[in-house]
Amino acid sequence: MVSLGRWTRAQEYERGYWASQAKQIAAGATTQLDWYRWRADQLIAWLRRLGLAELTEGSAKVIEVGSGPVGLAGQFLAAERLLIDPLADYYATNEVLTALRNPDAVYRAGSGEKLPADSGRYDLAIIENCIDHVQDMDGVMRELARVLRPGAWLYITVNCRSPWGYYVHRILSLLRLDPGHPHTFTPARLERLVRRFGFRTLDQQFGSYQQAREKDRASDSARARLKARLGISEYRAALVACLETSSGSKPKTS
Repeated sequence: MVSLGRWTRAQEYERGYWASQAKQIAAGATTQLDWYRWRADQLIAWLRRLGLAELTEGSAKVIEVGSGPVGLAGQFLAAERLLIDPLADYYATNEVLTALRNPDAVYRAGSGEKLPADSGRYDLAIIENCIDHVQDMDGVMRELARVLRPGAWLYITVNCRSPWGYYVHRILSLLRLDPGHPHTFTPARLERLVRRFGFRTLDQQFGSYQQAREKDRASDSARARLKARLGISEYRAALVACLETSSGSKPKTS
């Protein structure tokens, strides 16, 4: 768990990022967040390959935590779509960003540590590239377990680093050189976190650190090249996991 001040700085960084994105979209300098549709299509295809097509065909209730201005859940065919983000009220004031939303989805302000949602209600929870932005990881995982029904599913992704990159990034984070990411992950740390809160991993996808580092080395961005030299290049980890314990359960100690 990080301090409230550290988390607040991360949210300020996030807000500034999306303000910049909105200006670029309005000016026609960047795409209109087609990334969300692309990522949602990837997730839907993955769930279907795993035999979980019922989560994608319109009868499921889906919740997304840390959705950003648009979210993946808004792209789902679902009986209910609830998307929660601490900056939801800010996004709602930005016409460029709200124009990209699904009007049938519900967007609500709230933190992952205290979700404004009923217990045991949802069939699928989505937390895409968000768990490293929160204040209290355990609090968020506890809330995800609370709002999902037993036997429901969790899709979680986060950008990870190598064991060496983990420790270097922790130092950089403490020095406030990466204000947007209060937490740092390796794939093993993500798996342990999910398991401690009663989730059993069904499938996983891990990117390649070496490929990420080579891409950073070849980048035109000085920041990316510096990441490669420091050994903190990021690669994506994703899990699909089933909630085996009852909602609101306490984390396992082992």
